[in-house]
Parts: sequence; C-alpha cells; structure tokens
Amino acid sequence: MIAFSFSSTKALIRIICSLLIAQMIFVFSAPVSAQEVEPGSIIATMPEPALQIDSGESFSQRYTAITKKILLAGIQIERFSLNFRLHSAKQPKFRKLRYFAAQESAAAGGLAFEIAGVREFGKGRRRPLEINKAPLKRSLNAAMTTAIIAGSASAFELSVNAVQAIKNKKDGFDHKTADRYVATKLKEIDVLIAERSALVAANSTDAAYSRAVAEGEVLSAMRNAFANEYAHFSADTKSYLAFQNLFYILNASYNAVGAASSRYAYCALDKPYLNGTANILFIVNGAMAAATPVICTTVGKIVKKRTMSRLARDLEMTPFDPDAFAVSCKKLQDYSSSSSSSSSDTASLMPSLPITDRMAFYTQSNQLFTKQLDSETKVMRRLEKVALQTSTLGPVIGGMLATQGVLGTYGYYKYPLAPRKQINQYYRGAVVGTVATSLAVVGNAASILGLMAYEHKLSKKKQMPYQLIEQRLEHLVATEKLVSTL
Repeated sequence: MIAFSFSSTKALIRIICSLLIAQMIFVFSAPVSAQEVEPGSIIATMPEPALQIDSGESFSQRYTAITKKILLAGIQIERFSLNFRLHSAKQPKFRKLRYFAAQESAAAGGLAFEIAGVREFGKGRRRPLEINKAPLKRSLNAAMTTAIIAGSASAFELSVNAVQAIKNKKDGFDHKTADRYVATKLKEIDVLIAERSALVAANSTDAAYSRAVAEGEVLSAMRNAFANEYAHFSADTKSYLAFQNLFYILNASYNAVGAASSRYAYCALDKPYLNGTANILFIVNGAMAAATPVICTTVGKIVKKRTMSRLARDLEMTPFDPDAFAVSCKKLQDYSSSSSSSSSDTASLMPSLPITDRMAFYTQSNQLFTKQLDSETKVMRRLEKVALQTSTLGPVIGGMLATQGVLGTYGYYKYPLAPRKQINQYYRGAVVGTVATSLAVVGNAASILGLMAYEHKLSKKKQMPYQLIEQRLEHLVATEKLVSTL
C-alpha cells in the first residue's frame, strides 16, 4: 500500500512538472501585449525588441510611417479645403446675365422718367399749364414696373442662395460641418507630430537627428499653413455671402421704396398734395441706395474678421508666415546637403522618398499658400461681384437720387403757392436724377462688358477659379499616389 502511494506520488509529480514546463514554453513563445504585462512579473523584466529604436533601419521605418501619415492627412485637408471653396462659393450659371438685365431695366426705367421730367418740368417752370401729364405718367409707370422687376430679382437671387446653402449642408460643405472636419484632421496631425517628435528625441544620437528636427519644423509649419488656407477660404466665402445676401435684401428694400415713390408721384399728377410724400420717398430711396454698398462692405469685413478670430482659436493656428516657412525649408536643405556626402547608413531617413523630392513638395506647398491662395481668391471675388453697384459708384448714384428728393421736398413745402418756383425745383431735381440714372445705366453695362472680357482672358490662360482649383486637385491626386507608395 505504501509502495503504491509512493509510486503514485512520483507519477503525479512528473505530470505536474511536465505541465509546468509546457505552460512556461507556451508563455514565453506567445506574443504578449503591453496591457497583459503586470508590474514585477518575469515577462515585464525581459527586454522588448519591438520597442528598441537603436537600429537605424527601425528608426527609418517608423520615421517614414509617421511622416507618411502626416502628409496624407495634410493632403486630405487640402483636398477638402479646395472642394469646400468650390462648392460654398459656387454661383448659378446665368446669375450675372439675369441680374444685370434686371438692374439695367431699373436704371433705364428711372432714366426714362428723368428725361420726361426734364422736358416737362423745363416747360412748366415758365408756363405751368403747358405741362403734359401723359409722358410723365407713362415714364412713372415704367419706373415703377422696372423697380419691381429689380427688387424681385434680388429676392429671387436671395432664395437661390438659400437653396444652395441647404444643398451644401446636405453635401457636408456648410461652414459648421467643414469646421468640424478640418479641426478633427488637424488634431490627428497634431498627435502624429507629437509622436514623431518623441521618436526623433529618442534617437538623438542618430546621424540624421538634426535633419529630422529641421524637417519637423517644416511639417509643423505646413500644418499651420493647412489651417490658414482653410480659414482664409472659409472666412472669405462667409464674408462675401454675408455681403451678397445683405445686398440682395437691401436692394429689394430700396427698390420697393422706389416703386412706391413712383406710384405716389404718378398719383400726385392728379392729386398735388401727394407730392410731398412722393419726394420724401425719393429721399429714402436714394439714401438707402447710397448706404447699401457701404453697409454691405462693412458687414462683410466684420464677418471676415470675426470668422478668422474664431477659427484661429478653434484650429489653434497662428498667422502663416511664408518667409519663416522658406527659412525652415532652407535650413532643412542645408542639413540635407551636408548629410548627402556622409556614408552613414542613416543618411537617408526615407529611402522611398528622398529628401530632394520632399523638399520639392514642401517648396511647392509654400508657393501654393502664398501665391495661388491670394490670386484665386481675388479672381473669384472679382468674378462674383457682377451687376452689384461698387462701393464707389453706388453712394454717388444714391446720393444724387436723394438730392433729387430733397429738391422736390424743398420746392413743395417752401413754395406751396408759387407753382413756377416749385416746378423749378422739380426741374433741378430731374436734371440731377438724369445724371444719376445715366451713371447707373453706363456703369452696369461697363461692368458686364468688362467682366466678359476678363473671363475670356482668364479662360484662355487656364486661370479661371474653377480651372485653378481643378489643377490643384489633380496635383493632389498625383502627390497622394506618390506618398501612398512609401
């Protein structure tokens, strides 16, 4: 019985030892994640070859992988920024022609009344009874009708902008969605840059350390450039839409007042006591026309400034300095030139994309941010300001129309019992109004003709805004293919 127990015990010990040995072999042969390692355990005290970055090859591989991710994220932001600008600043195809036609008709209708007024009031200031009411009524009807057409055109374009805004929101190109997307991508780049900095710092003894630090400065500057480009496009588009929509609202408003003043003037030909109201409405109409470009321009500037300030805070960016970026690129180039003669195996951090190719990419990015950014924006703004009274001509025209109303109001209330003197003020006002409406007619025509010539010239040079954007998008596709091969 005892022998049996002893032999059984020996067999049991052998089995337990075999199991322990098998378990140890399994433990040491299986991969262990960092989360599975307990502090103080045998495995925790063993070296982890995967975390060592002493090898030049390991450093280069990890450096390449992180840089690739940074560049791809930057390309995604760049592509989104260009598509966002293309969609958010999109203008209807025939807007400039139809809006020009509507505004030109209003100016022509007003000019018709002014010409009739000069002729009839010119006769009436000497012989009041010789005034022919028929041409005045016809011209006032024309002025009222064309004012309604112009105001309706502005209301229509405002509704078109509203529909386009809904479509942009559906496609993900509204400002709120775009801001959120760009902010998320920039945070992704920030994490990668921090990871890259830690990798470079851990390899401070590497022969390529100085060059890696210099390239890190370039990548950080590019991150800031991506943010600045989007912020610039976003603020510019938002400010112009604010300018444009407000212009349409005010234009529709003062054309409504103009239509009302023409109607009152029509009725005043048979009911002279309405002359005072008609001329006061002329003053309001002219004052609104004069103030509209100034108000719209001011609001646009305020919106742009506030949007830039908000995006600078949300995107954690500073104003992009192209000169500082060029200095960083030059510094990297100098380090690269000095290391190119070295025979060290770390002379090339990214063998799959040599530093000369990366320098070309960085330099071209600087040129895109400093030249194309401003040139495309200026071209787009010039092309979009079609048939809108400029901030210089608008106040002049509006001021003259308001002056006409002031002269008419003065004549009506100053000389209620002196028809010749009263009509003489109407005549003077009509002369001033003729100059104002003539300027509007000529100004609108010159604007559309100059615009068509400008578009034709840019189109031949492949410099239309949509053409420039398409060129940059094609370049991004080629660049992305190159970076994806790393």
